[in-house]
Amino acid sequence: MRALLSRLIDVRHPDEDTQRRGRNVILLASGLSLLTILLATYSAFTGVLSLRVIIPIAVSLAVQTGVIILARSGRVNLAGSIMVGMAIAGTTGSALLNEDQFVIPVLFPVPLLVATAALHPTGIVVSLIGVLAGMGVVAGTLPPPESVLLRNALFVVTGLTCIFTALIGALISVGHERLRRRLHAEAQRADQSAQALQRLNDELDLRVQLQTETLQQMVQELEERSAQQEQLLNEITAQREVIRELSLPILPVGRDVLVAPLIGALDSERLHQLQTQAFQRVERARARLLILDVTGVPVIDTHAAQGLAGLIQGLRLLGAEVFIVGVRPEVAQTIVGLGILLRDVSVFSDLGSALESATMRLVER
Repeated sequence: MRALLSRLIDVRHPDEDTQRRGRNVILLASGLSLLTILLATYSAFTGVLSLRVIIPIAVSLAVQTGVIILARSGRVNLAGSIMVGMAIAGTTGSALLNEDQFVIPVLFPVPLLVATAALHPTGIVVSLIGVLAGMGVVAGTLPPPESVLLRNALFVVTGLTCIFTALIGALISVGHERLRRRLHAEAQRADQSAQALQRLNDELDLRVQLQTETLQQMVQELEERSAQQEQLLNEITAQREVIRELSLPILPVGRDVLVAPLIGALDSERLHQLQTQAFQRVERARARLLILDVTGVPVIDTHAAQGLAGLIQGLRLLGAEVFIVGVRPEVAQTIVGLGILLRDVSVFSDLGSALESATMRLVER
C-alpha cells in the first residue's frame, strides 16, 4: 500500500517546491475523486441518480484524473490552476443552478484553500480574483431574495473570509518559498564547501604523494650511494691489501730460498704484517732460508729492531735461517747502540753476496 501511494504521488520534476505542490494536487484530486465516487454511490442507493447527476460526476472524475496525470508529469501549475478553476466554476455553477444565494456561496473560500496548497502566491491572487468574480456573477445574475440585507451581509463576510484566506495562503507560500531558497542557498554553500574541501584533500594527497615519491627517490639514491660507497670501501680495502702485500713482497729465488726486500719505515703494523706473511710463506714453501733486504729501510729504531729479532726467532722455530742484507753503518750503529744482539745471523752488504752464500750453503747440505 505504501509503495502504491509512493508511486501515485511521484512527481517528475527537479524542483523540490514543485514536487511538494504536485503531491498536494494529487492528494486533493484523489480525495475529490473519492468523494465524487461516494456521492455517486449514495445517489444510486437513494434513487436520485439521474443524467443531471451522472454528467457532473463523470466530468469531475475525468478532470480529476487529468489533473493527477498532469501533476505526476511535472506540470503542477497547470494541474493546480485547472483544479482551482474547476472548484470556482463548480461553486458558481451550483449556486446558479440551484438559485442559492445563502448556502452554496459559503463554499467560495474552498477554491482559495486549494490554491494555497497547489499554487504560487501569484496563482493565489488570481484565484482570489476568480472567486470574487464568481461571487459577483452569483449576486448579479440571481434575482434579489426577500432578505437582501442578509444576502449582502453574507456575501460581504464570505468575501472578507476569501480575502483573509488568500492573504494567509500567500504569506505562507512566500515564507515557504523564502525558506526553500535559503535552504537551497545553504545547501549550495555546503556543497561548495565540500567541493573546496575535496579539492584541498586532493591537493594534500597529491603533495603527500609527491613528497613520498621524493623521499622514496632520496632513499633510493642514498641506498645506491651507500652501496657504491660500500663497494668503493671494499675496493679500497682490497687495494690496501694488495698494496700491503706489494709493499712487503716475499719472493722465491730458488727452491728453498725466499727474499723479502723491505722499503720504507717499519712501524708496528708493517712489522706485524711482515711476520705474518713471512711465517705463512716459509711454511707454505717449506723454505730453508729467508733473506731480509733492509737496504730501503731508512731508520731502524728499538721497536723495529725488536720486531726483526722476533721475526728471526720465529723463523728459526720453523726451521729456516735468516740472512740480513744492506745493513748500513748508521743502521749497524743503531742496532749496537740499542744492545740488540743478532746471534747466528749472517749479514751481507748486498743481495748478490747473500744469494751466492745461500747457494753454496744449500749445495753443501
